[in-house]
Amino acid sequence: MGKRPLPPLSVLQTFCAIAQTGGFGRAAEQIGQTQTAVSHQLAQLEGWIGGRLFDRGRNGARLTPLGARLHSAIAGTISDLEAALYQARANVSIRSVTVSMSPEFSSQWLAAQLPDFCRRHPEIEVKVAVGYQRPDFQPGGVDLAIWLGRAAAGLTHEELLTDEEFVVSSPALSRQLPPREAIRAAPLLRYAGMRHTILDWQRWYEQIVGSNDAAADAVFDIARAVEEAPLFESFTDMLDACRQGRGFALVRSSLVARDLAEKTLVRCFVEVQPAAVGYNLLYPPNALQNPAAALFRNWLLSQIRSAARA
Repeated sequence: MGKRPLPPLSVLQTFCAIAQTGGFGRAAEQIGQTQTAVSHQLAQLEGWIGGRLFDRGRNGARLTPLGARLHSAIAGTISDLEAALYQARANVSIRSVTVSMSPEFSSQWLAAQLPDFCRRHPEIEVKVAVGYQRPDFQPGGVDLAIWLGRAAAGLTHEELLTDEEFVVSSPALSRQLPPREAIRAAPLLRYAGMRHTILDWQRWYEQIVGSNDAAADAVFDIARAVEEAPLFESFTDMLDACRQGRGFALVRSSLVARDLAEKTLVRCFVEVQPAAVGYNLLYPPNALQNPAAALFRNWLLSQIRSAARA
């Protein structure tokens, strides 16, 4: 190794923030600095390396081949360093974290992933607050929140999942669908919390066929179909009914990944659209002073990145 001092950790974290967000302004917002400061720190790193790490363009900043190789190594190293430091701090400090999320995210995503966190950090107690109400970050409330939508002023916001919305059914029902007007072949299932999750049948249908498509309206009255749709108490109950072939369910991709992989559910129509809002991690600026919260946050982002690469 050479004797030249390495770039500061803050410079490396800024580089990773630009790579993660794809832009200087978004990186500045994420790490709480000015865009000018972000530019200066990147220039410092590029000067130290002796090569360009990003190509700048109208659509943001894209990693050069050199930058991509460096990012892979630096991001992993920083993640390991943070985990080691927070683990050491957790051994002598707070040992619990409270995380708020919707019932469907808890049952369909976290339930399958959480055992991994518990194996890695058996000393940390994870408390899950499930519901649709806005998270309470007051003392004695939650540390972190997994929320559909942007953060309120004063909260840190980190993007987790950018979903697609599409319709699923059981494989058996999908095989029986007629070639035309297939959406009329089975009930449209819904659940009590649906309005909170922006999974709305009428909005989905109108965006697919066009809200002014009179011919489509004549073929299928989506408003009436939704009004007459079976209503289940929870997202889990609705999916169970869908797996049994009792109708169609409108879902987010992150919530049915396992079902699709195991073929207990299938995409029964070709129409798909980006979800109106995505899942984000929200927390107050001082939340990560709780080492358990910092550990959970780092683990969560690592799980999301691993899933994206799979």
